[in-house]
Amino acid sequence: MITRKLLLAAAAMLVASPVAAHNVQASPDFAKTKPYGPYEFLIGDWYSSLPQEHAVIHQQFGWGPGKGSIAHATYIDMAGKPEHLHFGGTMIWNGKTHAVDYLFAVEPGSGVEASGTFTAAPDGSITREVAETYPDGKIIRTRQTFHALADGTVKMDLLSQTPKGWVSALPGGAMLMSRTAPQ
Repeated sequence: MITRKLLLAAAAMLVASPVAAHNVQASPDFAKTKPYGPYEFLIGDWYSSLPQEHAVIHQQFGWGPGKGSIAHATYIDMAGKPEHLHFGGTMIWNGKTHAVDYLFAVEPGSGVEASGTFTAAPDGSITREVAETYPDGKIIRTRQTFHALADGTVKMDLLSQTPKGWVSALPGGAMLMSRTAPQ
């Protein structure tokens, strides 16, 4: 797994280096309004444990050029298997709706895309509305919520839309995300 992580880091540096070679600054008005302010607590690496599946979820949120977007990727590390990219893509502020729109490739190469919005609530929580579109046109709707806690962790839940309403799709319900990878 360490070799894979080193290879992923090296690949990320190769991809990021053309962007890093250019000094990209946000416009003064954009920087002043700080539209990504409510989402800043998510920037960085987050880990959650799924003990029933012997798995770890690794979520990364990082700034795009000039802090004009947020890159997001989620990896799954199953016991005995290498960590793999579950989905990834870009989040961009929408000045008309005042939400953050996103487009992610799910299980890259599968033809599945996830799109929707991230919105911030007055209590500081973040909600990601998801429409997963499959190659056959089928759409599955889910909702992911993030609540920053006083101890520096984040409570996250993933809900699935069913005929009976929204229900948690996670075994045991909401889970904690922390900055430390489980051992």
